[in-house]
Amino acid sequence: MPPPGLRSLLLAMLAAVVRCDDPYSLSQVLFCQPSEPQSGLLKIFNEDQMFSYNFTDNSTSPWINDFDKWRGLAFPDPSTVQSHVSLCHRFRQALTNALVNIMPEARGNTHVTVFTARPLRLGVPNTLICAISDVYPPALNITWKKGGQILTTALDSYKYVAMEDLTFQAFSYLNVTAYHNDFFSCEVQVAGDDRTIVAYWIPQYPVPSELLLYGLCGSGFTLGIIFLLLGVWFCYFARKLHNTD
Repeated sequence: MPPPGLRSLLLAMLAAVVRCDDPYSLSQVLFCQPSEPQSGLLKIFNEDQMFSYNFTDNSTSPWINDFDKWRGLAFPDPSTVQSHVSLCHRFRQALTNALVNIMPEARGNTHVTVFTARPLRLGVPNTLICAISDVYPPALNITWKKGGQILTTALDSYKYVAMEDLTFQAFSYLNVTAYHNDFFSCEVQVAGDDRTIVAYWIPQYPVPSELLLYGLCGSGFTLGIIFLLLGVWFCYFARKLHNTD
């Protein structure tokens, strides 16, 4: 375990920020740490991530498909990226050696929330999103479980999002088809922390969606028939009163 103080280093001097008179900013964030992922490079517009750099094959991944046309402009020089990463690791190690037992270890107060990508309908495919906020250092182990049984254990580094307060957010996704009595959990461990943070998700609509739909349609049809009969009766009653007069 590395000494406390500098488990992860966010190099502000390597973060290029471009500002105009309008309140917009384009920033580039590089971080390095002994835990996986050992390095990360992100390009951010205001608070929205646009690109991330893949160190395994020196490629660029857009955050959404609309950014793909600018992929080649995000990190045009891989050699410069590698030199910055090497500097980051040397700088982190030097500061760690200098500040061991002097500076306490920085950590975020990690929060975990699970929600669906679309409105829930039982028996219909959906996606669960595990949103992890106030992450520091950006080294997580995420485990999805259904009914206590492990489903997946994976998180790619490009899913980390750098925030203005120098913490990170992370998102993990799980495709599910939820039914009554199902329950899911997203379990998060931060590198170097013995705690496991767990968020549970349970379907909140116990009535099957198709049954509910049919019930509403049947109720509407029944009310329509009732109002139709009432209308006929009122017409008959009004005509009878008119004839009496």
